[in-house]
Amino acid sequence: MKNRIRKLAAGAAACVALGVAASAYTQARTAAYGLADGKFTGRREYAYYGFVRVEALVNGGRLSGIRILEYPHDNGTSRYINSVALPYLTQEAVSAQSDRVDIVSGATFTSVAFQKSLGDALRRAGK
Repeated sequence: MKNRIRKLAAGAAACVALGVAASAYTQARTAAYGLADGKFTGRREYAYYGFVRVEALVNGGRLSGIRILEYPHDNGTSRYINSVALPYLTQEAVSAQSDRVDIVSGATFTSVAFQKSLGDALRRAGK
């Protein structure tokens, strides 16, 4: 009897896990293709050394590119850090079809501001 209960419990857990995975897959697919086409500008976000503002480019319901409209660049260090971090963040966001990308070490403030501005732009696009 105990063995049968264990098998039923294991089967129920597997069904729940599969249901959660299928739901997450469906939500991710819908989010990736559920955007309105066009250009959507995000809020201007404070990044300690300046501001970050991005524009999301959406084509075919997908995030196809990101333009950096504003970023900290008033000194050599900021220019260098952002010349490395922003292309990486842009590439990762387009690949992930999301504003939820890893923060770039050494560019934490810029990374967080980029995520917030892109998130706002994607919300405007319907995500």
